[in-house]
Parts: sequence; C-alpha cells; structure tokens
Amino acid sequence: MQNTSKILIAIDMSDHGRNAFYQGISLATRLGIEAHVLYVSEPLRSFDFSKKRYVETRDTIEKVEEGVNRRIDELWAAGGLESVDRRKVHLIIRGGKASQEILDSAAHHQPDLIVMGAGAGSAPLGATAERVVRDATCSVLIVRSEA
Repeated sequence: MQNTSKILIAIDMSDHGRNAFYQGISLATRLGIEAHVLYVSEPLRSFDFSKKRYVETRDTIEKVEEGVNRRIDELWAAGGLESVDRRKVHLIIRGGKASQEILDSAAHHQPDLIVMGAGAGSAPLGATAERVVRDATCSVLIVRSEA
C-alpha cells in the first residue's frame, strides 16, 4: 500500500462500522492521505400531499447530515482521534442501496482501498460487504467488531 493516496470508509452505526471508521481513519492518518467517509441511508423521502407523491427534501437530508455529523463527532471523541487532520476527511451522505452506493462512490472517488465493516447475522461477510468485495475495482478491508 505504499502508493495509496485515498481511502473510502463505508460506515453504518453498527459495531463493525464503528471499528471500520476507527481503523480507516487511523490508516489514513498514518499514511497522511485523504479519507472519504461514506454513510448510506435508505432513500431520503417524505410525502408531499400537494403533489400526492414522495419527494426528497432538503430538510430531510439536512437532518440526516446533522445526525451523521454528530455521530462522527462522537466516534472521534470516543476513539481519541484529536490528532487527525480533519481537512483530509470528507463526509459523503448518500441515499440508496448500500452496496451500490459504495461501489458508485468508489468509482467516482477512485480510492486505493475501501474499508468497511462486516455485516451482521450468521453470514461471514453480510450481503453488502460480499457484493462490494466481489465487484470493487480496488482492495477491500473488512473490519469486524471486537466483540
């Protein structure tokens, strides 16, 4: 990984996702490179009664961004990451299917490594991690929780 210039860290609010965040940020800091932290939410929609359909709203997106930023600040404080240059950490919030959004973000940002947590449940990786590992054009580091 000597030529690594950028890492994409896909997070959710699980223990695996939290550990992926810590390990990805730590790796990016040690290498002095940029980290793109991606949080994928289900499609952000609300019902507009005047249009009689679901629409994405800026307010809904802003609420999710505020919540994710607050959670990342909590992760930062809990993980003792004060020495990290936050100018090299970029937050991306997307709505959609997690595996596809991770792959699309990787195609756009061209990271040398994707760091993400393993899925929950009895499967070794989980459906999202399995699809990303199978279809990514770069290396993928799967992180499990310590429990």
